[in-house]
Amino acid sequence: MDEQVLKYREAKIMEPIYRMYKVIEQEDVLKAQTLLSVAMQYIIEHYSGKPLHPANVQQVLRAVLLHEEDGKFYAMYVYNELQVKTAEWLTLLSVDLPITLEQLGGMADRLAEKLSGQDYITLKASDVIAMLKEIAGGVDPLLLERLTLNESIYLAELQTFLVQ
Repeated sequence: MDEQVLKYREAKIMEPIYRMYKVIEQEDVLKAQTLLSVAMQYIIEHYSGKPLHPANVQQVLRAVLLHEEDGKFYAMYVYNELQVKTAEWLTLLSVDLPITLEQLGGMADRLAEKLSGQDYITLKASDVIAMLKEIAGGVDPLLLERLTLNESIYLAELQTFLVQ
């Protein structure tokens, strides 16, 4: 396989770990470094010579973060992951629609409001999709239709780090 493709796959699979580090680093650099080390050590010990999938990375991060400060860092990480993933989806789904960056930002703001106060440890992927559909439907019916068509893919992606 082409070396560039392999490097891209490696980078893509490690993105959640990098995002976890950056989110926690904003609050506590030492804690971010420690949790990064723990996650990487676990991956090295348990996945050397085996395929590592995005779901595996998310499971490791969940296990590492849930035990720190009563899940506080996990909540921070999940909130960030939801913002990143939903922004990617909405941008992709609306690329040829007459939706402005301001509207995309407004959708992100509305999602942030709906996520405010949620218990991220028990938050269900289906609840996030329902929130997103409600928001998208208020902006453009075609956006909602596209979101609904891709719902099973997005649900599966969310289920890598949220409860089902």
